[in-house]
Amino acid sequence: MVGIATPASALADPTPPATGGGGDCDHNPDPSCITWGNGGGGPGTGGGSGGSGCTWQGQTVPCTDPDFGYYTGNGCYWKAYDPQPAHPPPGGQDPATGKWGVMSCYTGLGSGIVTQVNYWMADPVNGPTPGELAQQALAKIHLLGAQIGVAPRPNGSGAVGLPVWLWTAVTPGTWGPLSASASGGGITVTIEAKASRIVWDMGDGHRVSCANPGTPYEARYGFASSPTCGYVYPWPSVTDANPQGRYTVTATTYWTVTWSGGGQSGVLTPTSQSQTSVRIGEIPVVVLP
Repeated sequence: MVGIATPASALADPTPPATGGGGDCDHNPDPSCITWGNGGGGPGTGGGSGGSGCTWQGQTVPCTDPDFGYYTGNGCYWKAYDPQPAHPPPGGQDPATGKWGVMSCYTGLGSGIVTQVNYWMADPVNGPTPGELAQQALAKIHLLGAQIGVAPRPNGSGAVGLPVWLWTAVTPGTWGPLSASASGGGITVTIEAKASRIVWDMGDGHRVSCANPGTPYEARYGFASSPTCGYVYPWPSVTDANPQGRYTVTATTYWTVTWSGGGQSGVLTPTSQSQTSVRIGEIPVVVLP
C-alpha cells in the first residue's frame, strides 16, 4: 500500500474507502491518503453493470460498478460514504450540496488496478445520470420511419424478374441529422441522431439492407436496376387463389444517436418503421402460332 498526498479535497479524517478495491485509508495514519489496490470490475475487466452508455479511450465501460459506484469519466468511479463522516466539506462548501466519498480510478483499460482517494463530490447524483439525460433528449426529437418511395408504385403493378426500386425521401426526420439536449443535476447532455441504414423486409421472406436512403426512380430509367437500393421478386404476389395478392414492404430505419455530457459519452441505437405494399404479377408469355 502506498500513501501519498491527495488533492485539497482529500478527507482529513479518513473513512474506509469502498470495499473490493484493496483501499485501506482507515488503517493509514496519514490523513492525506491515496491507496492502490486490485479492482474487481470496471473498464476492460468485464465487471460492473449499467449498460453501454459510457466510454473511456474509445471503448465501452460500465456506467456503474458494484464496488466503486457510478462512472465520472476518465476511468474513474465515485461512491458516497454511508454513513457520512463528521468532517466538514472543503473550502467552506455547503454540506447540503455534496457528500464525502471515495474516488476510484483505473490506471488503464483492462489493468484491474485502481488508485483511490477520499473525495468530496458536490451535487452527487441527486439528479438524472448523463445516460438518463440522453434518453430525455432523444424523447425531444422525432425519428420518423422512411417516407417510402417504391417503384413500381403502390397503386401500380410490377412483375416477377423486373427491378424494384426502394428509397426514402431525405428529411431531418427520416435520415437526420437531428440534435437536442437535456439538462439536470447541473449537467447538460447533447445528442445527435443520424440514420445508418434501412432494412427492407420485402414481404416474401427476403430482406434488403441499404446503408443509404436509396435513389428515387424516374421514368427515364426504364427497366434499369436501382444503383443504390433495389430488389427483384422471384415469385408473384398474385396467384389464382389470391388474384389481389400484395407483398407488404416494411422499412426499418436504424439510427445512431451519439451523446456526450457530464464527463461521459455514449451511443443509442433506436429504430423507426413504416410500411407500404406492392402488387407483383407475372409477365404474360405470348405464344405465336
